[in-house]
Amino acid sequence: METVKGYRVVTAAGEKHVGRIDGVEGNYYIVKRSFGRGRYPLPKREAVVDLERERVSMRISRRELFEAPKVSRRGELDLATDGHYSRE
Repeated sequence: METVKGYRVVTAAGEKHVGRIDGVEGNYYIVKRSFGRGRYPLPKREAVVDLERERVSMRISRRELFEAPKVSRRGELDLATDGHYSRE
């Protein structure tokens, strides 16, 4: 199993810093936002892990990530998370 905690999360276009990986929950990486509070679920299928550079590139926009239901302080995913990412 890959250890990605602490890896930097960047956008695919422009490589803008989004946050850092705070953990893994099922099919999601938990991204702790750089500025402000909040932890958000990033689907593993929408992420590319670069082990050498210790970073994760997102295939989705920052807006889509930050519109997803937040992860609770206890690390629990909201039941609406899967629905958020399954809509087109």
